[in-house]
Amino acid sequence: MTDAVILVGGRGTRLGKITKKTPKPLIRIENKRFLDILLARIIHYNFKNIYLLCSYKKNIFFKLYHNKIIHNSKITCIDEGSQMDTGGALYKIKNIIKNNFFLLNGDSFFDIDYKLLPKLLCKNSIGSIAIANNRSYKLNNKINNINISKSNFLFFSKSKTKFMNGGVYFFKKKIFKYIINKKISLENEILPTLIENKKIKGFFFKTKFIDIGIKKNLNFLKKNPNFLKQKAIFLDRDGVINELINNNYVKNINEFKFLPGVFKAINLINKFNYRTIIITNQACVGKSIISETKLCQIHNFMTKKIIQKNGIIDDIFYSTYFKFSKLKKYRLNSFNRKPNPGLLIKAIKKWNININKSLFIGDSITDFKAAKKINLNFVYKSDKSLFNQVKNLLTNEKNYKKSF
Repeated sequence: MTDAVILVGGRGTRLGKITKKTPKPLIRIENKRFLDILLARIIHYNFKNIYLLCSYKKNIFFKLYHNKIIHNSKITCIDEGSQMDTGGALYKIKNIIKNNFFLLNGDSFFDIDYKLLPKLLCKNSIGSIAIANNRSYKLNNKINNINISKSNFLFFSKSKTKFMNGGVYFFKKKIFKYIINKKISLENEILPTLIENKKIKGFFFKTKFIDIGIKKNLNFLKKNPNFLKQKAIFLDRDGVINELINNNYVKNINEFKFLPGVFKAINLINKFNYRTIIITNQACVGKSIISETKLCQIHNFMTKKIIQKNGIIDDIFYSTYFKFSKLKKYRLNSFNRKPNPGLLIKAIKKWNININKSLFIGDSITDFKAAKKINLNFVYKSDKSLFNQVKNLLTNEKNYKKSF
């Protein structure tokens, strides 16, 4: 995936005293910064670089995020200087961005499939915008009263419409031809002209959108933090993804044999917008049967095969712990080894997971016990195809079996 840019420089004046010391993107929802919630969602797309355009309270952003690696993305903070508004801020990265890129508002949440926006572009277009429903934003005047043609080009309507800007964009690099080094609004001064010239396309998403710059919305999120959380299906590896080797371990890629229905099952999990996360004990590393490098090679082989079948594994959490390991580092972190829930807790925190809408599919009592300790829904892997089991679960969530 290409790079992403997040606008985090605004003062948030609509929130009054709330943002006097804390920038909008750093307001906490259930003890988690809003920006961290946003990052937990977009790391799914494996952006190589994520740039934060900072101005108001910029030192806080630099301290928390500059040069940090989150999942597979490097975070870089860019000093906007004095506030240049959304258009002028982009000028600061004109010579940094090398290819097409995504742009996001750091104070709004839109639960969409980002991959659809690049697909809209054609030879004559410069960018595409995720369009949201405007039922709840009567006073919004940033790219409001717009409509979408049959060919997905945006145009302004003389009458009121249900469409509004959702604050997620995909731009060709040529957008910088229209960005100048002065305080200027992308939404109010640059994009309207491009829309009138039929250079911008749009896609309407029915999914949830919320702007935290409004006190009513912020109060709603503080009372309903699950609105922002993702759902996940956690999978054990051996016995669920690949065949078990009796009384032994998978030691190389030749011994890694996929079980029936795995590829189709993961495709279905992805389609239902669940994060797909593997939780696995691998004491073979602690026992010096294989190296951690070899384990990573096996996991790379596994994920590449799944990608070849159009599936995605979002993350893999593994425990190399072994009580009697010759190496000290593998005698540490016993809480990560199932039946302890350490790996699950780490995954839930990193990906901002709603455990009430998630579940763990495993094949052993240790998997069951780990899930039970954090009250996570659990089902045992059936003897049949994983696809058939997942299909039954996802098409009828009542089939989640709380076995405890």
